[in-house]
Amino acid sequence: MVCAVGLGVAGLLALGVGLPLAYAADGPNSGELLEGLGAEVGHRLDPRVAEVLPRIDGGGRRLLALRSYLRSSDRLAERWSWTQEQIAAYEGSPEHRELLGEIVKVREAFARESPGYDLWVNPQVRSLDRQLESWNTNESVTAAAQELSTTVDALVNSPSFPANDARDARKALEACLDGFRPTSIPTVAAPGLSPHGQMRAVDFQVHHGDQIVAGPRTATIATEWNAAGWAVKLDDAVRKASSRFITLDLSARKHATRTGR
Repeated sequence: MVCAVGLGVAGLLALGVGLPLAYAADGPNSGELLEGLGAEVGHRLDPRVAEVLPRIDGGGRRLLALRSYLRSSDRLAERWSWTQEQIAAYEGSPEHRELLGEIVKVREAFARESPGYDLWVNPQVRSLDRQLESWNTNESVTAAAQELSTTVDALVNSPSFPANDARDARKALEACLDGFRPTSIPTVAAPGLSPHGQMRAVDFQVHHGDQIVAGPRTATIATEWNAAGWAVKLDDAVRKASSRFITLDLSARKHATRTGR
């Protein structure tokens, strides 16, 4: 598990979480600690996690991503996003052409029921680089990361924290990350875990000419998609036109997930 092996007291210092002075003074510098954390995670979990962690901005965001990797540890290999080589191999493949054909069916069904309106679809795989950019800039991730940092900081500085017992300390930290429930729910997946990274999902927007009527912004989901009825209309078009998709509302955008690969 990620936290069980990679998040000792010294490791948390590398993630930017406050620690008792004795451990900060006795341990190696923060660069070495972060490198060691990545090596441990890579050895125990997946080397790709170790590679992506240093590319995540800020200790809180790294902790939040580690929480996701911990909770998805039994499916990381299955879910991890494609490499550029895998993306290139997918584009133009029979599977890709089939997907494009299904998208056309959904767009046509939507247009028949909503004359003058069109579905805009992004059929491209969301690369790991794009996922990292989103994770490092998304406001909902920032809010959840700050909340998690506060929670972990309070844990390691509490009198009951077993700072002198490395094994118990790691168990406490693992339990903290696994049990953490943010009040601000991140609207994007941790880098490497997005369903868009293996083209298991596609995003939709409703356009009226050049105007975006229902877009991807979280703040407008309730008004643009739900209250205006576009969520129901999209769901209806997907159900009528394709048996390969189901529509999901993740409070970030309307998108469809493929039911088969």
